[in-house]
Amino acid sequence: MANGPWMKRMIAACAAVGALMLPLASRAATPVSIADFRTLVRLEDPQWSPDGRQIAFVESQGNYTSDRYDHRLAIVAANGGPVRILAAMRDLGSPRWSPDGSRIAFIAQQKRGKKKIDQIFTVSPNGSVPQVLTSAPRDVQQFAWRPDGAALAYVMTDPPAFPNAKKDHHDLFLIHDDDYLTNAPPQPSHLWLISSEGGVARQLTRGATSVLENAPPIGGSVSDPVWSANGASIAFTQQANAHDSDSDRTTIVTLDAAGGTAHRATPHRNNEYNPEFASSGKLLAYLFPHGPGVVSDFDVFVTTPGGAPRDVTADIDRDVIATYHWLPNATGIIAEANDGVRVRLYDQPLRGAASTIHLGGLNADDFAVARDGALAVIAENETQAPELYVLASPHAKPQRITTINARFAAYTYPRSVEVTWSAPDGQRDDGILTYPEGYVRGHAYPLVVYSHGGPEAASSLWFLGGEVGPLRDTFAAHGYLVFEPNYRGSDNLGNAHEHAIFRNPGVGPNSDVISGITMLEHRGIVDRSRIAAVGHSYGGYMTTWLISHQHFWKCAVVADGAVDWTQEYELSGEGNMAWTRDSLGGTPWSPQSAKLYVAGSPISYASQITTPTLILSGTDDTTVPITESFALYHALQARGTTVQFVGIPGAHHTPQDPVHLQLYYERIVRWVVRYLGT
Repeated sequence: MANGPWMKRMIAACAAVGALMLPLASRAATPVSIADFRTLVRLEDPQWSPDGRQIAFVESQGNYTSDRYDHRLAIVAANGGPVRILAAMRDLGSPRWSPDGSRIAFIAQQKRGKKKIDQIFTVSPNGSVPQVLTSAPRDVQQFAWRPDGAALAYVMTDPPAFPNAKKDHHDLFLIHDDDYLTNAPPQPSHLWLISSEGGVARQLTRGATSVLENAPPIGGSVSDPVWSANGASIAFTQQANAHDSDSDRTTIVTLDAAGGTAHRATPHRNNEYNPEFASSGKLLAYLFPHGPGVVSDFDVFVTTPGGAPRDVTADIDRDVIATYHWLPNATGIIAEANDGVRVRLYDQPLRGAASTIHLGGLNADDFAVARDGALAVIAENETQAPELYVLASPHAKPQRITTINARFAAYTYPRSVEVTWSAPDGQRDDGILTYPEGYVRGHAYPLVVYSHGGPEAASSLWFLGGEVGPLRDTFAAHGYLVFEPNYRGSDNLGNAHEHAIFRNPGVGPNSDVISGITMLEHRGIVDRSRIAAVGHSYGGYMTTWLISHQHFWKCAVVADGAVDWTQEYELSGEGNMAWTRDSLGGTPWSPQSAKLYVAGSPISYASQITTPTLILSGTDDTTVPITESFALYHALQARGTTVQFVGIPGAHHTPQDPVHLQLYYERIVRWVVRYLGT
């Protein structure tokens, strides 16, 4: 469903988790524990200095005393050495070098009386007290330096429609494509321009259209405005309005930097995202669906504004993640995509075949391209914690330049491997199989089946990323096999595999998962009497579908799970109305899709569920409204099925604070251990 909230990887949210005080079997080795993960530092948003000598990035770590994530602006030499901290502030993010390299701008929270507003700050890379640049009345959301370094463009939402509502109560408003928790008319976001020395900002865009601020339904993301190489124009993703479920109504537009009317840069009318101007010339890249329809891989298209676009990554046959970058002199694109159970980088020339950039068994987390073509890559895998690596060229060997998480090398980790199989209809699938601690060939073990969300996502071999978070290691430490199937609809095996979920939300993916379990059972390693189903988001949908159509499950966990497509269409936000309509082929009231809204919803089969089920949901979830969890809970309770329903106060589609995230994982593990035993 909506790409952002459905958490393609959900890495930031899983940055650290709390201790789960559960008894583990005694072992001679020292496996990593949930408590150990509390010290993990996430690395985010690497940025090359203009001269290519230094890399700035953000460190993120859970603070359990204050129940928040602490963020630090860090810098390191491109050839390694000590990491220096330049700033530590609330909500710090988006570091961006000035074109002359004399300053780094970033967004952080400023207290102004009782208000806390995100502003742009600047700091010297040599060390200085951060200086606030903007005095915006509302949060600055994205920004970009002008190529000459004399100004910055940034995004800010318009003021509320009823500023005196608390006093006069004149605040009735029209609701359009908004989520069920909306309590005021959404306001559009617009571009502003400010001198790099500060002062009064000037508004560049106005009107009912908005800079994209809501998560798209399938691919792409919210992104910074981008300047043309000569600084004459700005490109950005424009949404037709400010309503949260209309984030598919987007086009790439260009605006004369002096102001004026924005003009469409391409012939497409919807689903365009993440524009990137080349550093020289007039070429503009952006993300757009490969097709057929929107339920497909997103590819990088290249055009000159107003010209005919060309799909340059079509032959990769993978869903390009929103992070992609131009190579120097506009010779090609570096693209990131899920591939099997890894996350790879591809070197894609503007014409010709792409080649894979080899990272030595690591997964690309985030990356940046220097002016000379060198790469800075934050990378990790299932046994190596994230660090920053440098490649002198796209096909050089990666060199690690930080040791921020070096302490995690002292632990042992369960063995995880890719497994492949085919469903009865021939659909090719893959997934991750993790063996339990102390695995002995010939023994049968309890099995946890974890279904990822999205569905346009994939289970990948992250260290502590994705929705599975610490569960893979924790369940393995309890002596369980862990199986993470990439059912059809996942974006890691090509366009046909992703598109196969179109108008087939349950039956096909169910066949993929069940045939995957059968494949494991034929290996003789599964204790068939002890199998659990767990999933989050669309994985919660999958879990509910699985336990309503098969009855061998020992227990189940449905976390923020979609169970009713009509509710999803009518009540949710963040692009999910569009996702549901596009994926099911119409609305709940369209003749061609009305029956599928019922037949494809797990709630329609709730009377058949006999599996003990734990339901978790955030009270502020507008991606999958908690009303769906209420419906499932009462359906199971009414028929006497063992069920618990846990609400997470203030959470939006997964806990946003480390303490609640700890409790969330704790509940899941305790429920599964209760039924599978040790």
